[in-house]
Amino acid sequence: MDETLVKKLSSKSTGWIKQGRESGYKRYKGSDVPKWKRLSLKDFTLPDYKGYSRLSITPGNADVKDIMDTGMQDDVKDIIDSGLAFGVDDKFVSMVDSFFNTGVVIRPKKDKEGKSPVIIRYPSDGDLILDQNVIIAEPFTTARIVIDYDTLSSKNSFHDGVTRVLAKEGSRVELTVLQRLSDSSYNFNSVLGILEDDAVINWSVIEMGSRNSAVNYTTYMRGQGSENRAKGAFLLDGDRRLDLSFKVNHLAPHTTSDIDIRGALKDNSYSIFRGDLDMKHGAKGAKGNESESVTLLDKTVRSDAIPALKCADDDVEAGHAASCGELDKNVLFYMMSRGLSYDDARMMLVEAGFNPVIDALPDDGLKNDMRDIIKRRLIGSEND
Repeated sequence: MDETLVKKLSSKSTGWIKQGRESGYKRYKGSDVPKWKRLSLKDFTLPDYKGYSRLSITPGNADVKDIMDTGMQDDVKDIIDSGLAFGVDDKFVSMVDSFFNTGVVIRPKKDKEGKSPVIIRYPSDGDLILDQNVIIAEPFTTARIVIDYDTLSSKNSFHDGVTRVLAKEGSRVELTVLQRLSDSSYNFNSVLGILEDDAVINWSVIEMGSRNSAVNYTTYMRGQGSENRAKGAFLLDGDRRLDLSFKVNHLAPHTTSDIDIRGALKDNSYSIFRGDLDMKHGAKGAKGNESESVTLLDKTVRSDAIPALKCADDDVEAGHAASCGELDKNVLFYMMSRGLSYDDARMMLVEAGFNPVIDALPDDGLKNDMRDIIKRRLIGSEND
């Protein structure tokens, strides 16, 4: 992907899309593909460009538009050009800003209940998905949004996505990102949240697919009284690798954050969790906590946790915890003594840890899909 392609794509665009592609390409050209040892990108090369046409939108309680059809919208441009640092790496963020081939702009409607969820689906059949998503919640609006990266076949897919969320005063955004791409796929996803006074953003993260996956959630809590909470679940088997990171910047007084991640590793899989709570000067009364708990289902797996707390103000509270270990043998024995097989008992224990995230899904079909994946990974693959 080069300057010729950017010019070609820009020639078909107007307004902020054209400007965004051109400014994004300057960053893209000036950065290299990272050589992450943990994620096995040593011999990795970026794919060739191709279009994408499988986007599916269930608008729910929001105004949802294909990003290619949004025309000139200054607030969208301002968010994309905010200059805030976030993402798995600027190479992948700028790649989307330059070459995005799909995406949506979501504006929740003024309905305090916000019961009808927005569901955005990006299915893949060996596709290149470069999605640019923008969510703008006006004051005192509420939205439940699901972005689903699903697979239609076992073909190798490449996903690089960027989602930017602006939660204005008193608004509430509940965003679930579900990743279940094929076993040989690459997944890179960068999510940015900006909160104003008394706004709430809740992340729900479910990572069940891809061979290599790097995911980052970065939040800037600009408004006093704002809240950011994250729940996550991941199940890795085979040789899957996941690098999952969260960074919360507490910039205003009396802000609250909480990160709670549950995972399970099987076969030769590997996960790394990075949690960074940064209490900036002036964030008096801020409270933050982060925790990760990983179940090791085989002795050949590996789990790393890198929590970090930064406090520039003395009137804050921050804590972290990380644990990993095998399932309790006594509990397994008890469940098996009540008639369950070893596999069924193990599946129930793993699923129990994931239930807070799965139960929060606003769609029963998605809940069933997640439980089917857990069953197939823990039982089905072993019996095939």
